Amino acid sequence: MFRYEGSASPEGVPFSIPQPTGTFYEGINRKAGDTLNGRTQIFQDIISAILRGEANGVLKSINAGLQMGMSADEILEEAMIPATIQTLDKYQGADFYIPDVINASHAIEAGLFALKPYTKKSLQKRKKIVIGTVEGDIHDIGKNLVALSLGYAGFEVVDLGVNVSPAEFVRAVEQHRPEILAMSALLTTTMGEMARVIKALEKHHLRKSVRVLVGGGPVTKEFAESIGADAYGSSAREAISIAQSLVRRCSDRERDYAC
Repeated sequence: MFRYEGSASPEGVPFSIPQPTGTFYEGINRKAGDTLNGRTQIFQDIISAILRGEANGVLKSINAGLQMGMSADEILEEAMIPATIQTLDKYQGADFYIPDVINASHAIEAGLFALKPYTKKSLQKRKKIVIGTVEGDIHDIGKNLVALSLGYAGFEVVDLGVNVSPAEFVRAVEQHRPEILAMSALLTTTMGEMARVIKALEKHHLRKSVRVLVGGGPVTKEFAESIGADAYGSSAREAISIAQSLVRRCSDRERDYAC
């Protein structure tokens, strides 16, 4: 059984526990030897554990689901992605405690790590995206949701984590040769780091080799244009379509090495 040795979950977190109804639970098929209630209970338990920041609870429920014969893709679609979206929505405002954010993020990361060996692997060469939260910013729930969504959409995602310096972004572009570099910032005080990264890419003659996608709570399309980014995404869902568009444009344009 998986176990996550992370931060203890906070007590008394004011989350409402979602009921197994609505679009997230529609169309779930019965399988031999289990019941619809048993399957939706697993999904509900995963979502509830994430919202409470309980990593070990997430892993326990994922393990139970896999033993029931659920696929990793089903657990992602019906529990992990909905829970991550709900968590991100919860922390969009200013009224929250940093430990709650950290614990929820740990729970999501633990679940994704546990499912990774079981997810479907494409036989085709996948387009690569390097993603990270800029230096000085430790917020990663939004970045994690984008990374998860892009991976689920078929991209190979290299996640650099949080508090990533311009030098680290440059090294990652040199090492991984991605089609897209995606940056996130959740603070107005760290937005400027995106411009520093782009300047660092230019300094090392890498800017023309990669498309730059930026996003995050305070980031706007106008800001993205002002720093010379190629695109701006306002949500994880939008990031997928934008990334696909950037890759198509990449294949139509002569590049140094990315395409």
